[in-house]
Amino acid sequence: MTTTPDIVTRSADPAADDPMIRISGVRKSYGSTEVLKGIDLDIPTGETVCIIGPSGSGKSTLLRTMNHLEDISAGSITVDGDLVGYRLKRGKLYELRESEACRRRLEIGMVFQHFNLFPHMTALENVTFAPIKVKRESPAAATEYARSLLARVGLADKEGSYPSKLSGGQQQRVAIARALAMRPKVMLFDEPTSALDPELVGEVLSVIKDLARTGGITMVVVTHEMGFAREVSDRVVFMDAGTIVEVGPPAQVFDTPAHDRTRTFLSAVLR
Repeated sequence: MTTTPDIVTRSADPAADDPMIRISGVRKSYGSTEVLKGIDLDIPTGETVCIIGPSGSGKSTLLRTMNHLEDISAGSITVDGDLVGYRLKRGKLYELRESEACRRRLEIGMVFQHFNLFPHMTALENVTFAPIKVKRESPAAATEYARSLLARVGLADKEGSYPSKLSGGQQQRVAIARALAMRPKVMLFDEPTSALDPELVGEVLSVIKDLARTGGITMVVVTHEMGFAREVSDRVVFMDAGTIVEVGPPAQVFDTPAHDRTRTFLSAVLR
């Protein structure tokens, strides 16, 4: 099925030339319900952005439009200069065939709330599967890199373990290694700790913090962990009712928010 979203253009911010992710005038509706109401956001290469806000604010929907797991009703999204999910022809956007959308999605890693590991594969096999089958890497090269990634997420001793033998936190760390194995330019995290028992949250957040500290990968994290967002973000985006209410450095958003709605939300969640 092809769609032709209305294209919304805007002037580029001179301070943010060639951002890794550019979201321009993005709208998304389900029937008569509009869940994204004209989102504009530039994310420079290597920046870590955390998106916060109440349930139903459009956070996860926005994230999923960044790799075309959700189509859009208007606007456009580019990653490293390439349109996500669409091609431009004679001034209109046409939705790509799923096979082509999947190929373009290879450079955008995604970590979901639930781990979605293959239950019949070991941790190492889960991490090497896509590089070997999709990118056609040699098994030796894929295995070597996968082992380095499992070591990076603290699971070097679990490469032969099946998901059923791993804790939720360990499974999520394997899922992060699996996404990194494709060498993405962008990593998207959709509330990566929401399915974990509280005592396991820290081990997953520490891995994401390490990725943010080492740099190189542009990361967007939808999270309800306010302390984590304050510590790891270059910028925090606060969303409510399908709009971006406020964007800024963590200290500004958390300590001196400019908008009443941001203050009300933070006063409720930071009690």
